[in-house]
Amino acid sequence: MNHKLNKPALMLFLIMVFSLSAIAQPMNGPAKQGKGRMMMSEELNLTADQEKQMQELRFDHDSRMIDLKAKLQAERLEMRKLMAADEPNEKKIYGQIEKISTAEVKIEKARIDHKLAVRKILTAEQLKIFRNEMGNRDGQFGHNRCEPVMEQGFHPRNNRP
Repeated sequence: MNHKLNKPALMLFLIMVFSLSAIAQPMNGPAKQGKGRMMMSEELNLTADQEKQMQELRFDHDSRMIDLKAKLQAERLEMRKLMAADEPNEKKIYGQIEKISTAEVKIEKARIDHKLAVRKILTAEQLKIFRNEMGNRDGQFGHNRCEPVMEQGFHPRNNRP
């Protein structure tokens, strides 16, 4: 049996299959984070003032992280350029490693600053609920790390964004 495939129909079928698999994926990114924040607000019974403080804190943190991550990406790009040279300059490469490490440390410090600021907004009871109910398995307010920063000892290579 020799069947000729109808190419447009086959393409349409493949597009539909891939589209459906993409739709079936679990929710990630900002939509999931937004849902988590709404749930957090309800579970913690935040006051209107606390909600406002948390929102301002999140906006400030997000803005700061955008800048810091852009700086880190720029430093990594520069490293790729240095490594791509026909005759790589070892001194410049080692200097660039320092710049990348500094950018990573700034990101980690910004995360810790944010977490500490969140703690200042919550009451002791709210913080207890937050830790128990919001999946704070590792003491790091939602960042999936293996163990708390203070216990594992900070190393920027282990804590990349």
